[in-house]
Amino acid sequence: MSKLYLKLVTNQGEAFSGEAEKVTAKGGLGEFTILPSHADFMSTIVPGKLLITTGGKSKEFNLTGGFIEVSDNNVTILADSVE
Repeated sequence: MSKLYLKLVTNQGEAFSGEAEKVTAKGGLGEFTILPSHADFMSTIVPGKLLITTGGKSKEFNLTGGFIEVSDNNVTILADSVE
């Protein structure tokens, strides 16, 4: 099964970088989940939780907002800040 490659970046630097099975975030139109082979996608991210599942375990980050881009199993999140 293919995996996602995720980069979570803030103006302070990289907060997370690595493989993930799924990524769940809260966008301007509601919560969404990105899985491997997801269609190309761009969205704003509103303040809330970002859940990353990697190695069968979930990691949680609180974001204050930002943007997400998905392309060819690469997920890039430019976050205002991570709490």
